[in-house]
Amino acid sequence: MSEHVILAAVDGSENALLAAAVAARFTHLLGGHLGLVTTLQVPTVPLGFGGGLFSSDLKNRLLADARIEAEENLRGVAERIQEHCGILLPEYYLVEGAPEVEIPRLVEQDPHIIMVVVGQRGYGTESRPLGLPHLLGGLGARLSLTLKVPVLMVPPDTPMDQICAGVMVSVRSPGDA
Repeated sequence: MSEHVILAAVDGSENALLAAAVAARFTHLLGGHLGLVTTLQVPTVPLGFGGGLFSSDLKNRLLADARIEAEENLRGVAERIQEHCGILLPEYYLVEGAPEVEIPRLVEQDPHIIMVVVGQRGYGTESRPLGLPHLLGGLGARLSLTLKVPVLMVPPDTPMDQICAGVMVSVRSPGDA
């Protein structure tokens, strides 16, 4: 791939879908390609239990189930973007590990990535108390400190005229912010 890539982090949340819609709009305006990335994380110890109860078979089954769900989500988002945004089918990446580790690794491995786009609030911030980390989005703040490419954090109230709105058709109505 010789053209530049704009990479959007997709975690299944509405805010991540919004970030992908913004990244699609930037890709359409700037040319190049859109990449979608999802990271798979399976805890090594289940919450409230000792490590001995979490077998490698269970971990592998959880990871396989998460992979299937993530692939379906990425494929669906990629197809919606291709259909509504006037760009080629986005390439998607499915990596295992913490997003704050794996996304920088992916950016380092691919010199064509010129920007990373994340939702200001993804699944990781939905249950946290309000405050500055909640407003900034933990992943976006961490990536902005480690990456050598720009990180765009997309707020959940981004106006529809600033995104590839067709991606959000089933999620937001045109009257929303």
